[in-house]
Amino acid sequence: MPVIFGCTIILILLIHFRSRNNPKSREDIVKEFLQKELEANTTRKKDISGLAYQTIDPSRLPDLSGVPDKEGEIAAICQTLKTLEGKQMLNLSGISNTDLKLSYGAANFPFLSECDARFTTFSRKLYELGAHLFAAGEEEKAVQVLEYTVESGSDIASAYRLLGSLYAKNGEDSALLALRKKAQELPETIRDSVLRSLDG
Repeated sequence: MPVIFGCTIILILLIHFRSRNNPKSREDIVKEFLQKELEANTTRKKDISGLAYQTIDPSRLPDLSGVPDKEGEIAAICQTLKTLEGKQMLNLSGISNTDLKLSYGAANFPFLSECDARFTTFSRKLYELGAHLFAAGEEEKAVQVLEYTVESGSDIASAYRLLGSLYAKNGEDSALLALRKKAQELPETIRDSVLRSLDG
């Protein structure tokens, strides 16, 4: 799962950088992490009804009838998106498993992980759909899908780059400026590269 992978990467980076810039030993750092994880695993369940859940809005997707789809890739993407309709999604990128459990309780973790996994699938499939529409020469429909991708909170850098290139091609300076402002909210790990691609 994306959250689990992210947590592992964060732990590795944390140990690496702290051991270089901190007199504490790696063993101490691991011990601190495990202590925090133990605390997270015993955190009581909290109310999660007010979180920023999303569901797919089919009205945001263009009419795809008549779009060339020889390989059936667009149809497959649409089928995956259809399986997500009506299901709750949450954008939890940048939040580790431990922090998730500390914030909302260990008992809520499986449900929140499922919501995050659905959002990740949703974001990826939206971007893929936009890219396929662009490749098929359906630029207006590609823009519609990519705008939905970005507005949903996706941090897929390629979605920003492709949408930005389409705005630039069509001379939509105000839309490109708004996209750049949105990109400034991205995680630090990809923000600068996305902004450079939008400036280029």
